[in-house]
Amino acid sequence: MTRRIDIGIDGGGTGCRVALSLEGGPVALTRGGPANIVTDPAAAEAAIRLALTEALTARGLGFDAMVDARVCAGLAGGRLAGAADAFATRLPFLAYVVDDSVTALEGAFAGAEGTLVSLGTGSFCIRRDARGITHQGGWGFVLGDEGSAAWFGRMALSELLRIEDGRMSRYAADPLIGVLRGAMGLHPVLFARDARPEDFAALAPVILACGSPWSKDLLERVGAEVVVALRQIGHPAGGAWALTGGFASALAARWARSMQTGLQEPLGNALDGALSLARGLP
Repeated sequence: MTRRIDIGIDGGGTGCRVALSLEGGPVALTRGGPANIVTDPAAAEAAIRLALTEALTARGLGFDAMVDARVCAGLAGGRLAGAADAFATRLPFLAYVVDDSVTALEGAFAGAEGTLVSLGTGSFCIRRDARGITHQGGWGFVLGDEGSAAWFGRMALSELLRIEDGRMSRYAADPLIGVLRGAMGLHPVLFARDARPEDFAALAPVILACGSPWSKDLLERVGAEVVVALRQIGHPAGGAWALTGGFASALAARWARSMQTGLQEPLGNALDGALSLARGLP
């Protein structure tokens, strides 16, 4: 007798997670390596296979059970045209592959209308309403990720050089200058030469903890980016929206009350959303 197996997969540049439920029962959770399907699809496939095998083993199943599985995978890079479909053909089982922003939205609102703003090392904005699902951003550190922690750190270093050139004299004696210098340990140009997005992002909590006039102004610029994103994606005034991502958790409490109108805690995360979408598959 065929048994219902529902599997949700969440994958990004830092790792992947698998949630497996047998006949609607308890969920087996496993983790694996990085799973960005654009930067390294082969590594993503290997990481997902390994984590999935562990989840199956935890329920006493072999890989042959995948023939009966309903699978939804929300994976970083899936928004790029053709990337999700191309990766789905690599997998030795049928899977509904989408961008991880889609599963994050599903997890945050359980299928209901709403807007999700994700501010981590990178950033994106996504909304579900009568039009369907609308995306904005999420194109990576080099070409976008406005409002993200990496963008925030890079912006601060860019302004640091402008301050030291005498172009932003109002901040010439701001304590954040010394704080940033100490955090980097070398000249901003040398730091930026070898820095990865996560290295720029690591400066964000240092900046926020400073509390100086310049750091507060930098924070206001992140809020301005969020306001623009909400407006451009069609978010209605007072409508439900949620924040997700490590950087977001450090920001919300610092924003003015007007910024928090309609803001609510996400109902779940991207892995919850992937499993929910898998359970909805026929």
